[in-house]
Amino acid sequence: MESGKGSGLFLKGEREGESVVAVVVTYNRKDLLLECLSGLARQSRPIDGLILVDNASTDGTPGLLHEQGLVEVLPEENVSEIQEFVSRPKRMGGLPTVVLRMNENTGGAGGFHEGLKRAYLAGADWIWLMDDDIEPDSRCLEGLLSFSGLSKCLHPRKYLRNDVPHVWEGYYDYRTGKRIFQDDPSFKKGFAFSTTNTGCFEGMLVHRSIVDAIGYPDRRFFIGMDDSLYGFMAHFHTPVLYLRDPFVRKKAEAPAGYAPISDRSLYYGMRNAFLFRETFNRLVPEYRWRRTFYLGVKFVDYALNILQNRKKKLQGYRCLIKGLSDGMRGRFGKGI
Repeated sequence: MESGKGSGLFLKGEREGESVVAVVVTYNRKDLLLECLSGLARQSRPIDGLILVDNASTDGTPGLLHEQGLVEVLPEENVSEIQEFVSRPKRMGGLPTVVLRMNENTGGAGGFHEGLKRAYLAGADWIWLMDDDIEPDSRCLEGLLSFSGLSKCLHPRKYLRNDVPHVWEGYYDYRTGKRIFQDDPSFKKGFAFSTTNTGCFEGMLVHRSIVDAIGYPDRRFFIGMDDSLYGFMAHFHTPVLYLRDPFVRKKAEAPAGYAPISDRSLYYGMRNAFLFRETFNRLVPEYRWRRTFYLGVKFVDYALNILQNRKKKLQGYRCLIKGLSDGMRGRFGKGI
């Protein structure tokens, strides 16, 4: 892992205290991206810098970024290297901003790997990780930082459309490697936070000392479970907190109930479970065979979902079996 600090674009000097740099990863959701950026621009405790990773969007995102003043010139098409643009756009109140135009879609995992790396090397003390469909409440960062004395890895509460709270309290079971969900019992009892051993890049605020300890997100995941593993790794070095009052809003539609699982989610969900287990087993060597058994349980759960909810069942089973095969063979990165 690289040491030291990079260009110094976000180093202290403009504001007292530790610096906070937001990292946003976007792919083909330009309208939602604008809402995310608006939320970041109106924080009661302003961020000190922004790194926006455009994962080779094809929906006109580069033109929008140029129109909004985040890049001064349009990125070139079909280039082999990452393009970097530095500005202080009026839309962001003159905030130091770096836009990275990836030369290919590296998935959320690749985007957050690159964005967090840039923020860390630029000297950020705290790095705020966020998908493009997330809009933070105006007091979200202020609320998160009020718990910085207790934890170096903090998560806001998330609300879905119609102000429905997303139930996220829970943990990964050491014995099975399975995520256990709870109905936010800590909040119902009036507590301001709960502890967990997982993570989510929909508002995770992580201190550079944690990056020192665990490195950058694993780009091999491409999409899915990279943030869960990052939070799991972090909890060995700090209490990972899930907070009641600081919140973000998820603007994209979320699937309801026991809905059909998409081909992409079937493939990456099954395949990445093997990659997740690889690090889990290294950190917690006990119960390795039990976790292997639960990979089979996961496969059966997906298979039943296809049987009960999919019209094109054969296509679903093909994606699931390919995910199983690639996971067993260690074929990671972009798959389908």
